[in-house]
Formats: sequence, C-alpha cells, structure tokens
Amino acid sequence: MLQSYYTLYQIGRDLEALRVFADLRKGSTYSSRRSADEADIKQFNKIILAIHRECLEYGFEHTSNLAKRIIDRANIDTSGEIASALEHLNDSLSAELQKEAVFRIPPERIDYYECDELFGPKVAAAFPSCERDIRKAGSCYAVGQEDACVHHLMLVLERGLTALANKVGVSSHRTNWQNVIDQVGAKLKGLPRGPERDFYIDVNAQFGFLKDAYRNHSEHVRDYPYDMEKALSILNHVRGFMQAIEKGGLRE
Repeated sequence: MLQSYYTLYQIGRDLEALRVFADLRKGSTYSSRRSADEADIKQFNKIILAIHRECLEYGFEHTSNLAKRIIDRANIDTSGEIASALEHLNDSLSAELQKEAVFRIPPERIDYYECDELFGPKVAAAFPSCERDIRKAGSCYAVGQEDACVHHLMLVLERGLTALANKVGVSSHRTNWQNVIDQVGAKLKGLPRGPERDFYIDVNAQFGFLKDAYRNHSEHVRDYPYDMEKALSILNHVRGFMQAIEKGGLRE
C-alpha cells in the first residue's frame, strides 16, 4: 500500500508539472487552439490512465471517473484542451487527498514496514504460522507503535515455545509459559546426554529468560510503556533467537 501511495504522489507531481507546461502553451489564443505535440499527448494519455487506475484502487472515485471520461473522449489534442482537463483533474485529486490521513515512516525504519521475511526465509519456512505476526511486528515498529510491536513478537516466541514442547512431547495447549517451560525442563532431564539435549536445555532456559524479561512486562499495565529503542532491541533479540532455534532444527 505504501508503494502505491508513493506512486500516486509521483503521479500528482507529474500531473502538476504537465498542467503548468500546458498552461504556458495555451498562453495565446493561437497556441491554445493548435494541436499539441505528439510527445505531449502521449505523456498526457499515460498520466490520465495511471490516475484512473490508482485512484480507482484507493477509492478516489470522483477523480477516477473524471479520468475515465477523459480517456473515453479520446479526442483531446490541443494545448488548451489538455490544460483544461489537467486543471480539473488536479483540483479533484487535491480535494480527495485532503480527506486522507497519511503517516510518515522515517527512512531508517522503512525496511521494516510490511516486510514478509523480516526474520529471514529460513524462519519463514520453519514457522509459517508466524508470518503475520513477524510482518506486523515490523510494521508496528516502522510506524512507531512500540507496544504493539512487542505484543506481536511475544506471539512469535509463543509459537517457538510450542515447537520445543511438541519436540519433546509436552502439551502446550491452554497453559501458561512457565508451566510449559517447567514441563519441558523436567522432560529434558530424562533424555540421553548429548548435543541435542544440551541444545534443547539452552533453548528452554532462553524461553525462561525471555518470559521474565519481555513477556511478563508486556502482559501487565504497570510495566508499560516500551520505547522505540527497547522495541528494536527486543525485535533484534527475538529475531536472533528464532533464527538460532531454526538452525538447531526446531520446526512447527
């Protein structure tokens, strides 16, 4: 969506530039009645079609319908006619855009917005149910919603904990994190010693740390709010942790 709004912004700039150019061309009666250059007409038709499509997609119906009527006429070929059509479109688009609320994303956070693989393709493949929450965590961080960012990150971690519980044969259905962590720890004590057991013990300990450091705070009003620096730190920590457990072989 952000990219399309940027496209619409560019179209608006092109429209205004072409309108100013056409106004200059129609400065005299002679100029306004003479046929426009082929290049001008080609650029005009390109912009009108783009305005029609983009405005239709985002519900700017008046401007979209106005552009469609201009396209259907197919006989605008003088500088005066082009200038008049562009002026009407510019006024219509400006009026409809004034009704919209637009947010700004700082350049340093733009790559977090609507990023489908913010944690990397391997995590995305190993934990497909986390796709939405990973994407939402990034988008919330991008637009300055730090509390919501952390909330989505905790939902991602919960699926990681569920994967660990399933791996060692512990049910995580409708129970809290601490119960799952305790049951997983007890189960791991009975496994043969070795790298796999050591890895699971380390992962389970990390879940205990993450619960105490992040999740417990996100669940209680008294511990709000997070700030953007803390949200980014948690995002990076959760991303690194999910990448580590994927590398260790955990899957949904």
